Amino acid sequence: MKKMILALTLFGAPLAGCSAVEEAGRTVNYTSEAVSYINEASQWAQDLPQLAQDAANDPQAAEKLNAELENVQSRIGEFGQVEAPAFAQDLHERLSGYNASLNTEIDRLRQRAEAGEFTPEVLENSQVMQTIGEIQGLLEQFRQLGE
Repeated sequence: MKKMILALTLFGAPLAGCSAVEEAGRTVNYTSEAVSYINEASQWAQDLPQLAQDAANDPQAAEKLNAELENVQSRIGEFGQVEAPAFAQDLHERLSGYNASLNTEIDRLRQRAEAGEFTPEVLENSQVMQTIGEIQGLLEQFRQLGE
């Protein structure tokens, strides 16, 4: 009996360690993915106004804008599939809420563009830039998770 308990202890300890290592790896992967995603959102915030300005005067630029908005929506969907560790769940849910809002706003922009009603003012008057700003506001909190 003592040998059995010793064997279970010897084999169980490394397994518990593996679980901790796996969880640490998941945490690093998640925070890295979240920070990368937020950095992409920052880039969108920089690029979209110029794309909108160009699209107002050039049909090819309008196609490029639509493709970029489609890429943003695709990336939102990809990030939505990322599984957050339990301790980051609240922050992940906030980010997911912002993503849902951003996705809805981008749908509206794309509909306006398809109807030929897209202007730089449409982007300015939308909630897209504000929502991206809210996403950017989470960056430091995600960085702190990785520490």
